[in-house]
Amino acid sequence: MELRHLRYFVTLAETLHFRRAAERLHVTQPTLSHQIRTLEGRIGTKLFDRIGHKVHLTPSGRIFREHAQRALKEVEAAATAIVELEGLLQGTLAMGVFQSFSSYLLPPVLREFHTKYPGIHVVVRQLPKREMEQCLLNGELDLGFAYAPTETERVEAEELFDESVVLIVGKRHPLYGRKRIQTSSLHEHPLILLTPEFPSRQMLDTLFSGMARKPPIVMEINSNEAILETVRCSRLATILAARGPRAIRGLHCIDLDPAITRTAAIFWRRGGHRSTAALAIADLIRAAYGRQARIDCAAR
Repeated sequence: MELRHLRYFVTLAETLHFRRAAERLHVTQPTLSHQIRTLEGRIGTKLFDRIGHKVHLTPSGRIFREHAQRALKEVEAAATAIVELEGLLQGTLAMGVFQSFSSYLLPPVLREFHTKYPGIHVVVRQLPKREMEQCLLNGELDLGFAYAPTETERVEAEELFDESVVLIVGKRHPLYGRKRIQTSSLHEHPLILLTPEFPSRQMLDTLFSGMARKPPIVMEINSNEAILETVRCSRLATILAARGPRAIRGLHCIDLDPAITRTAAIFWRRGGHRSTAALAIADLIRAAYGRQARIDCAAR
């Protein structure tokens, strides 16, 4: 079995159309058909069902597709590792980030990375944590950045620092200017929060479920930016991380006692190859977020 057999098979499995697969592979359709028959002969089973003009994967074909895709990714990883020996002169870095990390400290990290390694093509995808972990397992991402814990043992979380969430209010709110309030008194203040699919909201829901008097949630929005702007011009409050809001004009952060914390982490596929580019940007993330954690501690 040769590498081209795997490429031909995977392309056909993706398109399920001999003509389109042949065009993508830049071969003739008879050549593709012959190579697929050769592959099936060597494996000893049919991989595709051909019914009229339609092509379907057999159950054996679906199993073989998973292994063939994994094998091709490993070959690509090997080629990338060889390129990395050139000193990060070229290559691609794919990174997943959780929503709240994408707009504050990450841009300076990306700027510094591009300055050091201008030949690396960087792709950053803002993803929910579950989808991010799946992309790591599929080999679509080199690393992720989100809140621990992970949802599967096949992804490991390299914990960076604990981050506190705070009560954020605007100038119209009666608590504007306060430095600290008791977490147990949150029931006195109507809240606007992220929608329930966000892990940070789920963390708050778990906390609130154990309270004798639950805070009133009067509005839900699936955007941090929209929440903060609404808080800024209203008497509502929200609970979010304080990284950005401390510097946003018209907003005031109030520490909670006891604190509500979560742990920021770099996500890696357990046992997977860590590219030199991924390790380099991970170093920049550790430095940047470590500095910010120290700043946040000093601010309190």
